[in-house]
Parts: sequence; C-alpha cells; structure tokens
Amino acid sequence: MKKTLFSKLLKTYVLITLLSITVAILFFYLFFKSYYFNEKEHQLITQGEKMAGLLSPHLKNSQLKESIQIIDHYNLVNTSRMWIVNKDGKLISELEDQSITNHLQPKTDQLERALNGEIITSHGFVKYIDDPVLSVAVPILAGREVIGVIFVCNPLSDITASVIEALKIVIFAGITSLIIVAFVSYFISQSITRPINEITKASLEMMKGNFTHQPKVHSADEIGKLALTFNNMRQTLDKTLQDLENEKNKMVAMERMQREFVANASHELRTPLTSVRGYLEGMLDGVINSKEQDHKYLRIILKETIRLHRLVNSLLDLSRIESGQIKVNKREIPLPEVINLSVEKLMPLAQDQFINLETDLPSQLPNVIGDEDLIEQVLINYITNAIRFTPEDGTITVKAVPHENEVHVHVSDTGVGIYPEELKHIWKRFHKVDKDRPLSKEGAGLGLSLVQEIMNRLEGKAWAKSTVNEGSTFSFSLKSA
Repeated sequence: MKKTLFSKLLKTYVLITLLSITVAILFFYLFFKSYYFNEKEHQLITQGEKMAGLLSPHLKNSQLKESIQIIDHYNLVNTSRMWIVNKDGKLISELEDQSITNHLQPKTDQLERALNGEIITSHGFVKYIDDPVLSVAVPILAGREVIGVIFVCNPLSDITASVIEALKIVIFAGITSLIIVAFVSYFISQSITRPINEITKASLEMMKGNFTHQPKVHSADEIGKLALTFNNMRQTLDKTLQDLENEKNKMVAMERMQREFVANASHELRTPLTSVRGYLEGMLDGVINSKEQDHKYLRIILKETIRLHRLVNSLLDLSRIESGQIKVNKREIPLPEVINLSVEKLMPLAQDQFINLETDLPSQLPNVIGDEDLIEQVLINYITNAIRFTPEDGTITVKAVPHENEVHVHVSDTGVGIYPEELKHIWKRFHKVDKDRPLSKEGAGLGLSLVQEIMNRLEGKAWAKSTVNEGSTFSFSLKSA
C-alpha cells in the first residue's frame, strides 16, 4: 500500500482499534479471572460453612462415622473435594488410598490459623492432584470452641476453563469489532481523502493550464472551507490570467494599430507633401511660366496645404484625447445652443454646396452632462461628413430627441449612403469610403475615430445607420442632467 493519507488514516484507525481491543481483552481477562476466583472462593467458603454447621454436632459427640459418610457423599456428587481435621490436627476422613490421605495433611501454618478460628484460602498444588487447586479451610465450631477444620478444594482447571471460555467469546467479539471498524475506517478514510484528491486533481489541471475543473466538495468542515478557498483562488487566478491574456492581446493590437497608424499617417502626409513639392519644383524650374498657371497651381498648393493642416490637426486631436491630455470638463450643457452654434458655423459651407442644412429640435429638451467643446467637435465632424457626401439640393437635418435618461442626437442626410459591408469599418482610423462612389470627396479618415474616442470620454455612444442611394444617419447619445 502506498504511503498515502488514505492508507495512513486506515492504518491509524485499525491500529488504534486493535490496541484498544487488546487492552480491553487483557483488562477483561484480569478482571474476570479475579472476579471468578473471588466468586469461587466465596462459594467454597459458603459450602464449607454449611458443611461445618452440619458436621459440628457429629464431631462434638464424636460421631466420626456419620461425619465421614457426609463427607464421602459430598465428594461423590461434587467436583470439589472435602476432608476434615480434628482439633488435634489429624485427618478423620477415611479415603481408600492411605497414601493420598497422608498427602492431604494440610500445612501447619494454615491449620494453626484455621484452628484459631480464621477462614483460610489458598491456591496451589496438592501432591495427589496434577492440577493446581483453590482451597479453603473453615473452622468447625461448637459454640465458641473450634473442634475441627473442614477443608474444601476445587481444581483451578475448572475455574481457568470457565475464564478461557469467556475470554474466547470476548476475543471473537473483539475480532468481529476489528473487522467492522476496519470497514468503517475504510469508508471514513475515503470520505476524508476524497475531497483532498479532488483538490489535488484540480491542482494538476491548473498546472496544465485548465482552470475549469472545480473540486466536487460539499462538506461544511475544514476541508470544505479549504475547497471553497481553493475554488476562489482558482477563479481569481483564472480571471487574472484571462486579464493578462486580454492585456497581452490589447498590447499586440495596439502595436499593430500603432504600426498601421504610422504607415497610414505617413501615407496621408506624403501625398499632399509630394503634390506641393512637385508643383513648387515645376515653378522654380521654369516649367510653369505663365501667371495663369502660377495662380492655378498656387491654388492647388494652398488646397493641399489646408488638407495637410487639417490632417495634422486631426492627428494631434486624436493623440491628445487618447493620451488624456485634453481635459474633459463635464458639466450641465443646454444642447440646443451647441447644436445651433455648430450649424451656424457650417451653414456657409453647406450653402456653397447648395445643400439645405436645418435643425429639428423640440421646444422642451433636457440638458445633458458633457463637455461643450467636445460635443461641438462631434457635431462638426458629423455635419462635415454629411456635407461631403450629400449632392446639390440635398438636405441635412440635425435632430435631438429625449430617450429614457438620455438625449439622442441624429445627423441625417439625403446623400449617397454607405454599403452595409463598409458601414462596420467606418469607425476605424484612416478608413475612407470607396473613392469610385459618386460624390466621394477625399478626407483624412480620422473624423469618426475621433468621434468614437470623444464619446468614450463622455460616457456616451456613437452609431450610424445607412441605406445606399437614400442617405445616412449618424447618431450619438449623452446622459440627461
């Protein structure tokens, strides 16, 4: 058997039980032997006293024959042996074998004490009997005078046999108890070690990276508390490792996004810079030598410079928001004022494109919690995108409606719309709609990413719906004050 906790518990239980039963048997043997000896002594003394009372008149009147007959009858019907001694210390019982009679002569000290009126008990060997015997000497009294002594002896083998028979029963009961205890100990040891084995199994699974194995322990004792603590630790470790894995994935994603960001930013910056450089080199080399061409290409250079400025500003804004450099000043904002101001700023641009820009605001609109400048930046981005993709004579509507404990703002246009497969990518950095689509006007591709970051800081949401050739609706939500 392996040196497991189960085997140790089982061995301990069985060993303790075995020792307990052994001690109990030994105690019972000594106690029962002493008790049986005392009972036998008392029985022999009682018999001796009764016989002494019966023989006293005969000995007093010197009726020895009657006394001998009484003794012989007793010896005939009992396993105990009896004989009498007169007050002079001589045997008066007649036995068939005179040599045996001589051997029955009691010890002088016992006889003297018995003749002095004491009841004497002893055990040992008598020469004519192979086995040791228990013997008692009872004085025969006539009034207060001792006229003889009656000796009664019983073989110790009879007493020992009775003790051994009782001991056999006790040993059998002890062995039976030991077997029962062994079986019970087996199941008790199993019940104790099973939860520990479950915890061990779960620990081994954890070593393999599997944190889903839960120990099946339902007890409310210390082992149950250990299992509960282990489960809490397992769940905590699992969550911690998942968090670490998520952080690792985020870092990998951030590194990938950073590389993509640098590549896209470099590409976006290179295009206008290359264009500006080409036109300037042409003008300096004299390739472009007319004033009309100079004016034309200077306008192109200005346009590219404005585009470059817009791109750099978008990059800076996005970087400052992500890094937390822009402080969000949340307070209660009257949303209609911010919407009307944003619409007024972009009204000239819409009119230049022959687009109708209007608002649809309820008379009673709750204030919102947010940052006025950031909300305006979101509106500017939404409306600018709508102007970019709305044809002449189209309409852009800015609408605000209360919704539960929020206010939803919708910027809807009657533009070309966005394809469904493209709609889910519009919030990514540097993502641009298909340039081959009608009215597609090139932008930096950072506006909606900036909107998403702003709404995250304001604890709001941003979303969009669109139908191709019908128009799009870009929305955001803010908490009501």
